[in-house]
Amino acid sequence: MSLKQIQNLRNRYKPKYIKYLLIAESPPLSKNTSVRFFYNPLQEKYDFMFKSIMEVIFPDFKTQYKKGTKYMYLEKFKNEGFYLIDTVDIPINHLRNEKDKNEKIYSNLKKKIAEIKKLVSKKTPIFIIKKNIFLIFKDLLEKEGYNVVNNEFIPFPSFGNQLKFKKIFKKYLRRVRVSH
Repeated sequence: MSLKQIQNLRNRYKPKYIKYLLIAESPPLSKNTSVRFFYNPLQEKYDFMFKSIMEVIFPDFKTQYKKGTKYMYLEKFKNEGFYLIDTVDIPINHLRNEKDKNEKIYSNLKKKIAEIKKLVSKKTPIFIIKKNIFLIFKDLLEKEGYNVVNNEFIPFPSFGNQLKFKKIFKKYLRRVRVSH
């Protein structure tokens, strides 16, 4: 999976105006020609992040989603003003040591903060997914004046954390939607 492939897929579903920004860790490592990535409409296997996010945002997702319709939900996601970025644009999930992952994240930190500044206003609700990302980005973004919505980390939706992810993400998304 090349950085260019990732950027092209992400840019295809970038809203003109971002109403909600989600920040995750990195695209997952792909072991074959099919790019495992949130924004890849052709990749649906092991798509825990995509499915969990869509179930929270679109209540009909669980009953209406059919294989081969991922692109439709990516369009809906875009049309609602949602955008998901990663702290590192190349896969780091294969690194087993959190220290190694965090080093990659820290080495990309200035670049990512600059990207966030170009993408959203300081009022834009930002959701930070995964504990290490929350610990690295929350205080930094808040010091810069950004609207980080979650006061606790939202776990990555795999390894049995799907229900916890949905519960916490739904709680914070509901708060934001009520206040707008």
